[in-house]
Amino acid sequence: MSNSSAPSVGYDIYAHRGRNIILDFHEELKRNMPEHMPTHLPGPVTGSDLRASLSATKASPVGILGAGAGGLYTALILQDLDIPYRIIEAQDKVGGRLFTYQFPDQTGTPYNYFDVGAMRFPMISSMERVFKLFDYPHLNTGDIALKSKLKPFYFVGGGNNNTYLSYNDVTIRQNAVPSLDPFKADQMIQDVETADRDQYINAGTKAITDDVIGPFATGLLKDLKNGGEEGWKYLQQFDAYSTRAYMALKYSPTTDVNIPKRPLPNDVVNWCETFDKSTGWYDRALSETVLEAVAFGWSPGPHPPRTQWVCIDGGAQEIAESMAKYIRSCGADPITLNAPVTSISMNDHDLNIDVVTNDNEHNKFSHVISTIPLPVLRTLDISRAGLSVRQSNALRELNYGPSVKIGLQFKTAWWTTGNDMDSKPLNIVGGQTYTDRPLRTIVYPSFGNVQGGQATTLIASYCWTEDATRLGALIDHIENKPLMTMVLRELAAIHNVTVDFLRGELLDQKAWSWSHNPYSMGAFAFFGPGKFESLYTSLNSPAARGRLHFAGEALSVRHAWVEGALDSAWKAVCEIIMSDYPDRKDKFFANWGTNAEWIRTTKPADMYTTPEDKDNFLLEHIVLTSPRREPQRD
Repeated sequence: MSNSSAPSVGYDIYAHRGRNIILDFHEELKRNMPEHMPTHLPGPVTGSDLRASLSATKASPVGILGAGAGGLYTALILQDLDIPYRIIEAQDKVGGRLFTYQFPDQTGTPYNYFDVGAMRFPMISSMERVFKLFDYPHLNTGDIALKSKLKPFYFVGGGNNNTYLSYNDVTIRQNAVPSLDPFKADQMIQDVETADRDQYINAGTKAITDDVIGPFATGLLKDLKNGGEEGWKYLQQFDAYSTRAYMALKYSPTTDVNIPKRPLPNDVVNWCETFDKSTGWYDRALSETVLEAVAFGWSPGPHPPRTQWVCIDGGAQEIAESMAKYIRSCGADPITLNAPVTSISMNDHDLNIDVVTNDNEHNKFSHVISTIPLPVLRTLDISRAGLSVRQSNALRELNYGPSVKIGLQFKTAWWTTGNDMDSKPLNIVGGQTYTDRPLRTIVYPSFGNVQGGQATTLIASYCWTEDATRLGALIDHIENKPLMTMVLRELAAIHNVTVDFLRGELLDQKAWSWSHNPYSMGAFAFFGPGKFESLYTSLNSPAARGRLHFAGEALSVRHAWVEGALDSAWKAVCEIIMSDYPDRKDKFFANWGTNAEWIRTTKPADMYTTPEDKDNFLLEHIVLTSPRREPQRD
């Protein structure tokens, strides 16, 4: 991999947040250290006290726990650096939350599938590492052709965008929504005077939520442009607030929206949440809402520029399969499937880590990089893994968001080629329908010849938070009769077709709740007010005398994205390089770039060279958080 294609992560809004969290934490640690404890770095990476304290035999390979996006990406890096490794995976397949379900019936083949997990990738600068992965030469050689599988994802419906908005029993095509609210907002907002209510309705939910988010997003963007920290400091003032609390207690509307100059009434907050997010989303951290908006291409104004999105032809699991295929082609298969980890512990006799699988199979590793989802990790026996009190508490306090997808396979793509009960063509091509009904979001396929109705699978519901919790309770993983009765009823109502018609079209169904999956125990990290900072600073330090490293989307500022899993894998490998493989560091940075959350760069060329100690915040983080740094005694 040449420098021009090295997957560096530039200094964007996410890196700005992550770096400042770390630097603020470091300053706090230094202030609280005894005077006789040195706070400088212990020398160069190639010969520091840190490396001496971490050095151990390299006879044992690096253990990678989990064969999802983060684990497989870790293996790609180690393979490139000629560092021996093994991957241990609990399930009978690779991919983790890169999970594509293929219906047994061949109708619509090869597009008889839907993505249960990750399914779409925005083409924005903060997702650079994942797009560099798509370009990785070893994944585009011979019969592995990952990049050729990138296809447009219709986040907004193609053509005239004939998808629907359906709220309060009013269903309207998205291309025909009138300027004044048609969804009975006057009946939703009852806790204000009529004149005030009219002002809120005239402004609309998008203008109000833009006004809430705008000062934070624009402040962070100004920081990036000017090299300042004012935007970051402003967001941090409200890090302990949920989105709901901020809107109801602290928000001060600008003159642009022409609404009462005070925080929002509860009914208005609920109204905004209904149209903007999912039920209960606003109870999570304000910073989560701000960064989510940026990731989805937020821009002020009624007509923001559209973000381009892509999906993977064959499903997102192809990403994992491509990585695994290359890894296996390099020699003996390093991936062990059907091997659930039951304990992780430090070895009493040397500095190796003992990983037990299937209760009685012992594996010895020089280092372990755990990409196991953090809620699952907490259920393992890690009592002898050397976690600090802060790390143990971070695992306990972590918030993972629920998510449900319900995939249906039909005989035809009736939403594209069929008519409704009024004999009007449905003519929906890709995109999404949004509703306050239980399904919340309906995702139409973007793969295959969508205009011709080739793909006959539909994500009938994609929902999060409280909406997912309720639907998840109906999933029985067999016939799902009560669930399917509800799903078909709701689909029929929204699309103005009969339930009998849909029953006649239906071939198969697959419902999935990530919260009820024992290998994930949640869909993605989704933090409450003030929670991310504690987890980010504690679990981004190794445990087990510097031998147990944590990775996964939850440990990145880009959490809930594949990009986050890759970034955290880079960080975990970097820790190992600094401790045991200083001779590989130049190749590591040249081929795999830097991460601006952890490495300061001043010019583009710096992103592909080994950083100096003063610019390596990850090294400083390990030094400052290491339990081995005891005060010196006279």
